[in-house]
Amino acid sequence: MAQYIGLDVSLKETAVSVRQDGKRIWRGKCPSDPKLLAGVIAKRAPEAIRIVFETGPLSVWFFHALREEGLPAICI
Repeated sequence: MAQYIGLDVSLKETAVSVRQDGKRIWRGKCPSDPKLLAGVIAKRAPEAIRIVFETGPLSVWFFHALREEGLPAICI
């Protein structure tokens, strides 16, 4: 099943929302560290086909770090 992830990134915490078939299946928070976030995504959304977040002070770091982890991240 295709899963989509929305991130709300801030300096200390990142809110994570996982959707599947148009319904939210999980929502939580994680420290704003791409390595930790990649672990949360692997656990909560192993079928993720898109991870989106808005541009901001951490967006370049998050984009490159998540892509290095092999995750389908895009910045909007």
